[in-house]
Amino acid sequence: MSAARAERDAAQNATKRNSDPLVLARRIAAALNAPDMLNVEDYDFYWITALTADGQIVVANNYGLAYMPAQVRLPEHVKFVSADESIPASERASFAIHPMVAVQRWAQHHDTTLRAVIGGEEHFANSDAGAHKVVLTPEDIPAKGQMAGRDRLQVIAPQTAMRLAGFSDADLINILPPASADTNPPEDRRMELWEPVWEPLCSSASDRGQVHLQAFLEYAIHAQECAVYEAHTAADGPGQRRAVADFIYWQHVGQLVADGLDG
Repeated sequence: MSAARAERDAAQNATKRNSDPLVLARRIAAALNAPDMLNVEDYDFYWITALTADGQIVVANNYGLAYMPAQVRLPEHVKFVSADESIPASERASFAIHPMVAVQRWAQHHDTTLRAVIGGEEHFANSDAGAHKVVLTPEDIPAKGQMAGRDRLQVIAPQTAMRLAGFSDADLINILPPASADTNPPEDRRMELWEPVWEPLCSSASDRGQVHLQAFLEYAIHAQECAVYEAHTAADGPGQRRAVADFIYWQHVGQLVADGLDG
């Protein structure tokens, strides 16, 4: 084979690799698990990423329903399993702490199959991936994982997020429940209430998923209360808008978890 032919074949192979959706899925998986996309208080939190046979990228994590750390952005085309409203809330609740199961059940629900499942080696240890395993090593994980894409409210409630974006700063106050007559801030128990959220993940009890979701619901209710106060007392428009978005996000998450537990 001539040197020119070899060079041309190498270039074609490189182009093929770069256009392979598995390459993109792996990059997204690595970015989601980057240190700056994880919160210190989210004990043992992780993402699993899957690629379907028809090229769709699907993600799931092991916390709650529709939970995303505030700093995470998901690219437009990426599907988030526990925010998929075509799957009943009770079914999503059944695999809430099992992201490996979540991506498989998502594929079944949408009548497709998985081509590959991507995650850390420790996350494959006690799980059947149901597809080709792509193991992320520490060398694969970037120091920073920020991606262009949708924030968490845009992911779980896109129409609501669009309406919120249309409100002027002056009108944001109309979205909120009335301010409390008590001008003192509510006791901030978020750190206290977060501990019971992750504790069941360390358990082998058969009901650990339900216990986790019950604690998650209690946290979501309190997070709404804190966000309402922060929105009413924000010093500027951007700060108020962030607090309003947090209130709506936790309101949606709380209702979803409640529906999942009731199902």
